[in-house]
Amino acid sequence: MRFCTTFFILLFIQCNIFAYNAIYKKSDSIRIENILKKLQEKEYKTTGDIVLAVAREFIGTPYVSETLDKEPSEHLVVNTREVDCTTFVEQIVAVVLTHKQKKSSFNSFCDNLERIRYRNGICNGYASRLHYISQWICDSAKHDEISEIIGNAHTATQHLSLDFMSKHPDSYKQLKENKELIKEIEHHELPFRDIDINYIPKKTLCKSQKEININDGDILALVTSVNGLDVSHVGFAFWENGKLHLLHASSNRECVIADEKTIYDYQKDRKSHLGVRVFRIK
Repeated sequence: MRFCTTFFILLFIQCNIFAYNAIYKKSDSIRIENILKKLQEKEYKTTGDIVLAVAREFIGTPYVSETLDKEPSEHLVVNTREVDCTTFVEQIVAVVLTHKQKKSSFNSFCDNLERIRYRNGICNGYASRLHYISQWICDSAKHDEISEIIGNAHTATQHLSLDFMSKHPDSYKQLKENKELIKEIEHHELPFRDIDINYIPKKTLCKSQKEININDGDILALVTSVNGLDVSHVGFAFWENGKLHLLHASSNRECVIADEKTIYDYQKDRKSHLGVRVFRIK
C-alpha cells in the first residue's frame, strides 16, 4: 500500500513537470508560491519596492552557473535553489509580473518565466532562449512590461556587434555538441550587429539618484568592452545612504548578496566594465 501511494505521488509530480514542459523540484514551486502569498499580505508603494522585496528573499542562495544547461534537450528549468546572475534576475521578474497580474500559482509564474526567457515567449529549443540582454529587452518590450530607461546621464555610446556565441561555440555545451545550432544562434545575432546603444558611463555612477535616474528595483546591466558581448553581469539597483548599490548573484561571493560596495566602486577598477544600461518593470 505504501509503495502504491508513493508511486502515484511520483507519477503525479512527473505529470505536472512534463505537462508544462518544465523541470523543477517541489521545493521550487513551494518557495515561489510562498513568496507570492507573502506579497499579497503587504502593500507596496512602487513596483521597485516589490522587486527588492522579492530579490531579498533570495539573499544567500548559492551561485551556480549553467543550471539551465544540464538537460540534453531544452526545457523550462525552474531552480530557486541555485542561481546565476541571469536566472536570478529572470525569476525575480517573473514573480513580480505574476504578482502584478494578481495571480498566485506556480503555473502562472512558469508562464511569465517562459515568456521572458524565450523568444516570443515560447521554449522551442536552445536557440529560442534569449542569450543576450539586448535580445532579452527587445523581446520583453513586445509585451510592454519592461522598458529601457534612457536619460540625461546616458552620455556614452557602445557600438554593438553581437557574435560572441557563434564565434566561441566551444564555450557552450550545446553548441559544442550540436554544430547545427551555431547557424541558428548566428541568425538571431544578426539584428544586433553594427548598432549603437547608449549607456551610463561608470564614472557617473557616483552621482545622486535624481542626476542618473535610477530607481530602487531597476535592472542594471553592466556593459562590457569584451568583443561580441553587450553586458557581462546583471542585478537590481538599490539606494543606501544616497549611494547606488547592486543586489545580485555574485560569482566572487558565491551567493546572492546585497553588495556593501557601491556599484561605482564595484566597476571602477574593472577595465572591461564600461557602465550600465537601465531597465524598469512598468
